[in-house]
Amino acid sequence: MNLRIAPQLNRKVWNILAGTFFTRTALFMSVPYLSIFLIGQKHIPLLLTSLILAVNPLAGVAFSWLGGALADKLPLHQIILYTPLIWGTAFILFYFADSFLVFLLLNALNGLCYSLFEPASKKVLSTESLPEHRLLVFNLRYTAINLGCFAGPLLSLLFNMKMTLFPYVILGIMYILYGTSTMFFFRDTSSNKENNQSKIPHSLLSLWAIRKDHVYLLLLGGMSFSYFGYSQLNGTVSQFLSATGTLADGTRLYSILLSVNAVVILTTQFAVLRRISTWNPFTVVLLSNLLLGLSFLFFLFPAAYPPLLLFITVFSLGELLIGARFDALVDELSSADSKGLYFGCAEIVKLGTISGPIAGGGLLGIFGFQAAWPVFGLLSGITLTGSLLIRAARIKHRLAAPRLPSDKKRPPAMTGDPYIR
Repeated sequence: MNLRIAPQLNRKVWNILAGTFFTRTALFMSVPYLSIFLIGQKHIPLLLTSLILAVNPLAGVAFSWLGGALADKLPLHQIILYTPLIWGTAFILFYFADSFLVFLLLNALNGLCYSLFEPASKKVLSTESLPEHRLLVFNLRYTAINLGCFAGPLLSLLFNMKMTLFPYVILGIMYILYGTSTMFFFRDTSSNKENNQSKIPHSLLSLWAIRKDHVYLLLLGGMSFSYFGYSQLNGTVSQFLSATGTLADGTRLYSILLSVNAVVILTTQFAVLRRISTWNPFTVVLLSNLLLGLSFLFFLFPAAYPPLLLFITVFSLGELLIGARFDALVDELSSADSKGLYFGCAEIVKLGTISGPIAGGGLLGIFGFQAAWPVFGLLSGITLTGSLLIRAARIKHRLAAPRLPSDKKRPPAMTGDPYIR
């Protein structure tokens, strides 16, 4: 792997990437253990705890269009500065919260801040990097997220923070420091330049125009099914392995599968990226859906280490292909003056993340924990439905390509090796 272009990336890009790593590390030190704390320490009922957890992605999806529109309308450096300051304050307030309503409001604010920050940060990565570097840049962001996902739980375990919300104070401080750091990394931003850019898009008109972008809408529909399948790892799979009587220590095996998931992604990401760099991006996300859907078929075998390790390996490769190509594909489909809106609306795919655990839990309730084949067979079929929509998006994109404006065509440099200048 040749990363010679990495030192040449814009310092604003490095600020986003470094901030992603540190904030995601703190995020995974705290957020995964929120439900344990709310039930065990605050004695909030399971149903109300589920509502607290669900309001975060719901707010993120509901306001995704707003975050994208603001990223096209407002100066990016202002969003990158002020959103983390508000976000960090909200996280710190978690430590002082003491009732269901306060936790619900704070987690809703958490989802709102996410919907504002994500499209702006992705637009910075796109606008501040050369077209031939963008695929690598988005993959470096994905690497930073996975490193944070790997390091966060380890640090939480090391400092025994699972039964306290003090990690939320650390998380809040990290976001405030990150927001403050942008004042230095973005200090040379030309306000005139950004103001000129902000006059270009007409956000509501652009949002209305998206309804005619059938390629983009079909892609989002298909990727929603991919995220439906992806969400099963933290929901249905964990519930099944911890409760099924066919395994002596399913909880321990699940922990091993999570570790294998992180190792597979971190060790193979850039090798896979090299391999797929010349592929049609729709083919990549189509393959990701197929791998995620087909991985659940390994549960049709008797529950044991070999088939489950094969499951997590295939599943991880499917997850990896989403991270390697989806954001970059959205960037390629969007025009220069609507990138924020496209990145924002792309969060709609998280509807699959919301519905996935509900459907998986419902199937476990109907068929029980001893019958894996109807549960995971149906989950596989539902996930694979997305491949039909992604394939339709690919066909429409190929047919419409000659008529696309020049700024929406795939950059020629993307078809080559992204690691070679």
